[in-house]
Amino acid sequence: MPTAINTIGFVIIVMNSRFARYLAVAAFFSLVTGAFAETRSVTLSWEPNTEPDIAGYKVHWGTSSGVYSQFTDVPQTTASVSDLAVGIRYYFAVTAYNEAGLESGYSEEVSAIVPSPDTTPAPQYLLNISTRVRVGGGDNVMIGGFIIDGDSNKDILFRALGPSLANLGVPRVLADPTLEVYDSTGALISQNDNWTTLPSGTVPASFEPSSPAEAVVVASLAPGSYTAVLRSADGTEGNALCELYDLSPGNSAVRNISTRGEAGTGDNVMIGGFIIGGTTPAKIMVRAIGPSLAAFGVRGVLPDPVLELHDKDGSLIYQNDNWRAEQAQQIIDTTIPPSDESESAIIATLAPGAYTAIVHDAGTAQGVALVEVYMLGQ
Repeated sequence: MPTAINTIGFVIIVMNSRFARYLAVAAFFSLVTGAFAETRSVTLSWEPNTEPDIAGYKVHWGTSSGVYSQFTDVPQTTASVSDLAVGIRYYFAVTAYNEAGLESGYSEEVSAIVPSPDTTPAPQYLLNISTRVRVGGGDNVMIGGFIIDGDSNKDILFRALGPSLANLGVPRVLADPTLEVYDSTGALISQNDNWTTLPSGTVPASFEPSSPAEAVVVASLAPGSYTAVLRSADGTEGNALCELYDLSPGNSAVRNISTRGEAGTGDNVMIGGFIIGGTTPAKIMVRAIGPSLAAFGVRGVLPDPVLELHDKDGSLIYQNDNWRAEQAQQIIDTTIPPSDESESAIIATLAPGAYTAIVHDAGTAQGVALVEVYMLGQ
């Protein structure tokens, strides 16, 4: 039996109808969120401790840094703290404990002031998107497209992760990912191979990958359409994760994101995660495209994509195989239905938070697929 437990990484995003701001990010691969809303409560999520005998977690909080007068015991990696006073700064930290009762040290502390209720209609936006697929050499790259609308520049951060995914149990990771970002004309805006080659301070400390072989692009982009390409620097194959973070929600917003890559079977399915920001439910559409990509010259497409939508706890909340089988008229009314009947789509109204879309074939085939998330409104 160990005498200590590893400290966990902790992430919190604080949001109201006016702003959203990262306070601290202590680890990677986090599709997690916490939101202060008019209920004067906060929902916190964090990365799980990876030790095999973890029995639960404790969320500690108080009104002085390092002094936690209250805590709640939870079995999962999320907790809601309610009855918080408006205008007071609260400090939060998390510990993990195992079946023997041994407890870890505190996670990195985060704090926030609970804002006053705001009656202004809450903006909606995609705060974060991440997609994990298998990346190979040549044309077998991961291609991510996104659209920024509004009237001001958007501060974004892209990460291409490979080696560090092995710590999370991901098999056959991409050894040396590179990133390229292009504008709508195809002009290269920025590129990076190893993030440690960037000038000091370019990457916020909370977003620094754990492996120097991983890549980061930080940019301020005008409204418009953009494409990010994640490829292998040395031509080898492996699983990689491409992440986009919206660092400055405000007058401009990320409204549509799509990622193209290889969707396989078993552990090699396409996994796309996204976070809905704001404080009110948002209407979204997720599409899984395969056969129609052939018309654009894409080879080896996924013949019959199935789309699954999961909540932050991993529970399946929606599933679709052929888009006309369910919600056909709603999908047609969006004016962007899939062009092939074997492709999939889901329309859902979702509360702010983290979600995961999984794309795989209806049979046992594998091939190139496109997963897309559209923000439709309230």
